[in-house]
This record gives sequence, structure tokens and C-alpha cells, in this order.
Amino acid sequence: MNPARWSRLGPLLLVALAAAPARAQLMHLDPIPFFTPADSTSRLALVVDVDRFIDNKFDWSVNRVLLTAVLPAGDDATFFLRLPHLTFDTGTTPLSARWPWVIGSEAEDGWPNDQRISSFGKIEVGVTGPLVLPLIRGADYGLALGLPTGTDRSYPISSRSIPFRVQLRKPLVLSGGLQAGLMAGYLVHMDSGGNELDPFAFPGGYQLGASLAHYGRRGARWQLAWDFRDEQSRRSQIISVQGWLPWAADGAVGLTVGRELQGSLDRPAEWYFKLSWRLDSPKYRQGTEVKPTVN
Repeated sequence: MNPARWSRLGPLLLVALAAAPARAQLMHLDPIPFFTPADSTSRLALVVDVDRFIDNKFDWSVNRVLLTAVLPAGDDATFFLRLPHLTFDTGTTPLSARWPWVIGSEAEDGWPNDQRISSFGKIEVGVTGPLVLPLIRGADYGLALGLPTGTDRSYPISSRSIPFRVQLRKPLVLSGGLQAGLMAGYLVHMDSGGNELDPFAFPGGYQLGASLAHYGRRGARWQLAWDFRDEQSRRSQIISVQGWLPWAADGAVGLTVGRELQGSLDRPAEWYFKLSWRLDSPKYRQGTEVKPTVN
């Protein structure tokens, strides 16, 4: 390049780079557990997930146990409550070195200097159910609210932010047990990290998703899913494969493998592995549930 031209373009390039927004990890959010009648599961259930999140680029990992209670909430609607416990191993990359731009003005030096962190994570509560609107039929809604019970020191898995999600899901029956699904939603991430974390650590934005699933006998399902998030220009794109098989008359076991396809600066993790156990109450199973009648 001509030296004279570089002398004019160089300062402009530096200004453009300096003006680029700093980036931070996207918070990990579990999918909203929509009730699916084709799955033959119950609206009263307990799900236990054992998760392993890894990211080889940053040599850190998360081991997590997640308890999800599903409760009936009116006609075909459900409440859910989630409680995670996690162990976060930062490897040789301190959190303050990986995300220096999210550190607040009152954070401790070396924020934090622990290499291995074990704690209960963020409690999440929510509700799902059929959407009853004149122009929108056959769709489901989902609402989820995270409560600031976690600790800032395990960002980005269990920070004390308050994420509120609203989602719409449209199932599409293709043939027999084959069913597709489309999802759209929006996330509002409210900052509750005080001055230890910068508000930039809690982005909000929209979410999209698509799935293709095959439902067999009760408790049996195979699913391919794609999830996309764009939160203040920070993007995540995950593709996952999930399989469920019955292990008892009222229980099923599942395995999920997910892979992050988006840039390494945004993703919460590179690989997701989940082993799940589900116990269902036959009282609230689709097809056998007795609903009150109105005279």
C-alpha cells in the first residue's frame, strides 16, 4: 500500500476499531419447557438434568445438576420451576481475563480469583399454555423469569441478572408422529449486578428457533433443533440433537448433544451434553386427564 495513503487511512481505521462496542458472553438460558401433547407426557412431572458444558478455546467447563418441576395450571397450561447447582472450572483463564469489559466499578481485584466455583444458580419460574387469540390459533405461549439468587462470581452461567422471556411456538403436524415447530421470542435482561458487573454484561434481544421431531410410543421422541439469539449484536446459534426413550411406565430418559456454531466471543459454551430423567404423573397425562365440567 502507498505510504501516503496509509498515513491517511491508518488513523481512520484506529478510530473505527476504538468505536467498536466491547463484547461479552451471552448468558446461558435453558429452553422453555413447552407442554407437547404429542409427547404423551404429563403436566405434573419432575425432570432431572445432568449437564456438561465445555469450551476448549478457553479451557473452562461447567458441571451442572438442574431440577425442573412441572405443575398443571388450568386447561393444557403448566407452571414450571427450575433450580440449578453448578460447578464452574475456569481452567487457566481467569474470568477477569476473559471478560474484562463486563467488570463494574466496584468489583474486587482479580474478580474473582477462585479457579473452581460451586454454587446454586439462578432460580427460574414460568408458565406455558395455549394462546387464545382470534387471529392466532394453534400456537403456544411461554413466559420465563429468572430470579437473582445466583452469584455474580460465576458469570455468565449463573449471574444475578433478571432475564424475562416471552416466546410464541407454533407446532406443525406433518404426518403421523412427525411434527415441526417454529419459535419466536424476545428477551429483556434486567441488570441486578450492582456495581460489580457492568450493565453491558446483561444484553437483551430477540430469539428464533425451529425443530423437527418424531414422536413414537409414550415417552419416546427424537428431535433436531436450531436456536438463534441476537442480543445487542451478540449472537448465538446452536444446533442440537435430542433423543428420549421410556425407562419405566411413567418415566423416560433422554440424551441431548448441542454444538455452538457462532463466534467464540459470544457463545456461552462450545459443546453441550445433557443426560435427563423424567418422572410423569399419570393423573395429568394427555388423553387420560379428567377435567372438570361446567353445568
